[in-house]
Amino acid sequence: MLHVIDRLLPEHDLQALRQVCDDHGLLRDKLSGDELFSWWSDHTPDRTRSPHRTEAIEVMHHYLNHHLRPVLTSFLDEGYDIEWWCNTNNDLDWHIDKDEAEGRRSGRYILPLMSTVFYPHVSCAGGELLLADHPPIDNGSRGPLPQFRSVITIPPVRNRLVIFSPGLLHRINPLEGERYSVAANAWAHHNSVSFTG
Repeated sequence: MLHVIDRLLPEHDLQALRQVCDDHGLLRDKLSGDELFSWWSDHTPDRTRSPHRTEAIEVMHHYLNHHLRPVLTSFLDEGYDIEWWCNTNNDLDWHIDKDEAEGRRSGRYILPLMSTVFYPHVSCAGGELLLADHPPIDNGSRGPLPQFRSVITIPPVRNRLVIFSPGLLHRINPLEGERYSVAANAWAHHNSVSFTG
């Protein structure tokens, strides 16, 4: 499943999310990889955590509660928690969103319910989101990344939300300029995800 929504947020919310991404870039200089992932739960407050300052967390909770969650409700029947982080001007190689700590421990793909990418600021050439055209891998499976013959290319566009199924191989193309994105993955409440990214 792939779903793209343009013009999701009002202008003032875009500016606030852009600032969260700037803050995240500063945190990247101070923290290790797993420490950069934040968690939000409206049902389990003790599972909500973030290295961000209070103002940035409030901006993200507004985005998650008032903009992302109403869209995800169309696709997800069960309750969920959300793992979120920012990507600022970076390209990423082919990967599958998963519980990274469990992947390191067992090699298994423990998958979220859904993956999302939102662009609060874009002024670049390149930086497209590439989704490999292949059958999704199964939750809990092991093995190498799947083979594919073609890709779906989604340009980064300011105020665009991209939602896609779990288990899909994807990457960010190299870019020149500025590309800010907020990644947010929905996880089942009962999932044994380690909350480390």
